[in-house]
Amino acid sequence: MASEPARRTRIDMTTNAHSAQQATTGRRVVVVGGGSAGCVMASRLSEDPSIDVVLVEAGPDYEDIDDPRAANVRNAWGFGFTTHDWGYVSDDHIPESTNTPDFAMVEQGVLPVFAGKVTGGGSSVNATNALQPTRRDMDRWVGLGATDWTWDEVLPYLQKIENDPIGGDRHGTEGYVPVHRWTADNGLRPFMQAFVDACAEQGHPVTADLNGESQLGAGPVPLNQQDGVRQSSAVTYLKAARGRPNLTVRDDEQVDRVLFDGTRAIGIVLVSGEELLADEVVLSAGSIGSPAILMRSGVGPKDVLDGLGIDVVSALDGVGQKLGDHPLVYMTYEADAEAMGELLPPLQTMLVFSSGGADAALEPDLHAIPFTLEPGSLIIAVGLVRPYSMGSVSIRSRDPLEKPQILLNLMHHPDDLKRLVAGVAHVREIVASPSLEKYVGAELWPGPDVVDRGDISRAVLEAKNTYVHMVSTCSMGDAGLPWAVVGQDGSVHGTQGLRVVDASIMPVIPSVPTNFTTMMIAERCAALMRR
Repeated sequence: MASEPARRTRIDMTTNAHSAQQATTGRRVVVVGGGSAGCVMASRLSEDPSIDVVLVEAGPDYEDIDDPRAANVRNAWGFGFTTHDWGYVSDDHIPESTNTPDFAMVEQGVLPVFAGKVTGGGSSVNATNALQPTRRDMDRWVGLGATDWTWDEVLPYLQKIENDPIGGDRHGTEGYVPVHRWTADNGLRPFMQAFVDACAEQGHPVTADLNGESQLGAGPVPLNQQDGVRQSSAVTYLKAARGRPNLTVRDDEQVDRVLFDGTRAIGIVLVSGEELLADEVVLSAGSIGSPAILMRSGVGPKDVLDGLGIDVVSALDGVGQKLGDHPLVYMTYEADAEAMGELLPPLQTMLVFSSGGADAALEPDLHAIPFTLEPGSLIIAVGLVRPYSMGSVSIRSRDPLEKPQILLNLMHHPDDLKRLVAGVAHVREIVASPSLEKYVGAELWPGPDVVDRGDISRAVLEAKNTYVHMVSTCSMGDAGLPWAVVGQDGSVHGTQGLRVVDASIMPVIPSVPTNFTTMMIAERCAALMRR
């Protein structure tokens, strides 16, 4: 807790180096967390000069993306662990193994939960995948009671995000975030084209737009990158808002809790003890940070709060529950370095397919993504994107500096393991296709001796990893439902003046990487707040 007397600040917009000049004195909003959602919220809310916005980020804010300290967040071709990370790990049990791929592993036997600690958040450290949610994803949200989040309702906000030269009725061409695809005309590597050809040889359709109507098949990955620079929410949305007199960015400031007057949020308390007062508070701290802040603030499961001596403001059992993530494994192969040629860009194409096989009339639930990072080596990530397993997150104490307890619970549901094993088996068939013969050599993981489904299952459990797409720990739903934390506008049940707007409010995980879905949520909630 704070080691100095608390000071209460009515958000002085003139004292921070990131604020340009005297702000207006209107409605005051504090946005906690400058990630994919928070940068969008701060940018869109500050478009209204009558709203004073303070964006509070625990990590650094690089106004100049060419700052040498920002090299990791600038480079669009690097991903996985970076120096800008919260250092979270999951309590998932990882059996000991001598053959587990070490990509994205910080310590053998420990499952890291990467989370960007920098403006841009996950969008500053991820693999720049710009896949949109599907129509069926939104149908699932509606089926869980999020009736305001139909496909027709969210599509305009998805279009507001993107500047996609592919155009057409489905895509935006004037948004902040540029979308890039590698093609034969602009540098698609021969190996990456060979991967698409191999998928076609196994019966999969080839598509030029994986954000199109079907979103099924092999083709170029839509990426939010430009000239090798990662186009995070900080580089795009926040950059557009810098210099506005009604926007202040406070970086390297960790938040302890929300400050309440009864059940009304009136500001936040920083770890330093400083209090920032506001008319409204928006938590955009992500699926780990937002539920942790809520619990420290007295919003969460009553038994947890009582056990830690935290006064209950709103007893909501759903806080920290229903955590969803996409499990994956990294199939690894020897590769012919001469045939592969240039290794960069490392990621250009992917396959979206069904665990039932190319001919199955089932929804796609798997991704296969080839990438190259080292000479003589190939990695194909196989991810399950419609998982049934759910985990949880909870605070261990009232101390905001103590890391929360995270249980991803990957593949706890037996069907998840079954389908991911099917994905591994099918990728083996793709790799054995004629188009890849000259590129790919011996299989290193799971290895040629791992043949039957039981052995593959054990190997997958030993090597299970995460796509790092945590969602749903503050799920939207009607008040009174045991898992519901916020309403459809992000307002926290049982409180006033407090919203959660980030990936944690998704009712269920979409079948794609979550960055664009998260920004869409922020676009829409910001529009609702401005109304």
